[in-house]
Amino acid sequence: MAYRRAVIKQQWTPEEVEAYCRKFEAKRPAYVREADKRVGNRFSSRRKRPVNSKGNLSKVQYEKFVAKGLNDEHILAKYEDLTQGVLDAKKKRWGIQ
Repeated sequence: MAYRRAVIKQQWTPEEVEAYCRKFEAKRPAYVREADKRVGNRFSSRRKRPVNSKGNLSKVQYEKFVAKGLNDEHILAKYEDLTQGVLDAKKKRWGIQ
């Protein structure tokens, strides 16, 4: 025989959900809480990562950026450790500009 009773949906407000989750926060392992603080929402599309944090920009990469219409300011923003002086020296070595 099929189950014929009405299924009652439990609908919570965001405040009730937050209060319910706070109750279990102390029971979560410390390494999980630390990972959440470090990583956050790892699948967020708003998070911009540098292309290469070591500053190793190649001539091919630079030419691709220029073809896309990016200028030196945008390239320096993508490469954290790259400075304007180093970029100018690389462009001089590559024979650009």
